[in-house]
Amino acid sequence: ARSFIFSTAPVPAQLSAAKRGVELVQSNEGEALRTRLWANVDALKNGLIQQGWKLPVVRSAIMPLMIGDEREALALAERLREAGVWVPAVRYPTVARGAARLRVTVSAAHQPKHLDVLLEALGSGTADA
Repeated sequence: ARSFIFSTAPVPAQLSAAKRGVELVQSNEGEALRTRLWANVDALKNGLIQQGWKLPVVRSAIMPLMIGDEREALALAERLREAGVWVPAVRYPTVARGAARLRVTVSAAHQPKHLDVLLEALGSGTADA
């Protein structure tokens, strides 16, 4: 890679991890993980929409929950943390003022019960639910 021409090469552990990652993605196990990931994404999106959250029309494992006010976003992130769910608040200067949001990231490792806990802790599509 051009960016590595005049820099230190990656350590062997990084190369091994990257090689294993490519092998995993190309395997049957990788296909099963992708299937589980997209099932989780769809289940959570459906649950959020039913609760009144507005989501972008994008297929991604990262879902922004638009809050607007930075204090409300931080308060909701804290409420979720107290419920055992870690969802970071993203606010200015990362996003424009008044466009604070929560950044929900879904993985194949999540179980339906994890998604249910998040949905229950979030409540309706407002920060003061």
